Amino acid sequence: MKTRQVLRILGAALAMLPLLRPAFAQEDSYPVKPIHVVFPYPAGSALEVVGRLVAERASRLLGQPIVFENKAGANGILGTAQVARARPDGYTLALTTTSALLLNSAQRNDLAYDPVRSFTPVIAVADIPVGLIVSTRLPVTNVGALVAHLRKQPGQPYASVGIGSFNHLLMEQFKRVAGVDMLHVPYQGAAPILPELLGGRVDVTVLSVGSVLGQWKAGQVRVLAFMSDKRLPSQPDVPTMSEVFPSFRPFGNWMGFVAPTGTPEPVVRKLNAAFAQALELPEVRRKIEEEQWRVMGGSAQDLARMIANDRPMVETAVKAAGLQPE
Repeated sequence: MKTRQVLRILGAALAMLPLLRPAFAQEDSYPVKPIHVVFPYPAGSALEVVGRLVAERASRLLGQPIVFENKAGANGILGTAQVARARPDGYTLALTTTSALLLNSAQRNDLAYDPVRSFTPVIAVADIPVGLIVSTRLPVTNVGALVAHLRKQPGQPYASVGIGSFNHLLMEQFKRVAGVDMLHVPYQGAAPILPELLGGRVDVTVLSVGSVLGQWKAGQVRVLAFMSDKRLPSQPDVPTMSEVFPSFRPFGNWMGFVAPTGTPEPVVRKLNAAFAQALELPEVRRKIEEEQWRVMGGSAQDLARMIANDRPMVETAVKAAGLQPE
């Protein structure tokens, strides 16, 4: 009797093998065709350059081309939504950022995706610290001196890359912890801010340090602090805003790869391993560090924890800035 039961069980298991084999074979042989990476912003940014470099090096390790596609529109929403709708088979990824993934979800009620439920994290690429930057026209060399200056002259303008942007939210947080009154002047992206800063039409902004590195070295601007909780290894003498104001709690400004939710775990592991190896290549690390960014890497779970940690901080910052989700 027991022998017949065992035989029946074995027979049923063998009958299932043809159904299971295609799924396992697909994951074991992945990838068998080109992988598409959607970047939800226009071409030409340092983010895109680094992303393309990492993807190209990872493609060599995976043995298949990685096709990089710019899908700009609606502040990153169009490209992000496209990936959320894609088949979760590992052949469509997004190169995303804090802004594209989290800031939009905190300020829009009409998104067709959720930053956590709609995506599977793959790997973090780089931490992109931004600095509190002032024109050398101002007679200040540290954050304390800037605060004293602003308190004597309330209503001074500061530039950001747009309402609800990363820069805007961090500056509003700075205003709150420093007890200063400043006028927000939004611009259409980062490109027009530097000429305004050098021309004396605005004296304070928050930007990625890599975008003003030449002007900083030339003594045309000063970086008073990084809007982060860790000093940048390449600029150890520049303090963080959290050191100056312990109540300043910044959320991360990072870039990383995500896949549609439901992407098989073995596929995510293969992608993570390839991108992690690419990030260890000297030419890739050198390019990232030239931008004054920090190479990240790590596991898919590391990126998931970072997203989970940053999401409530972003939502709090949006509320504190007086912005209402649309």
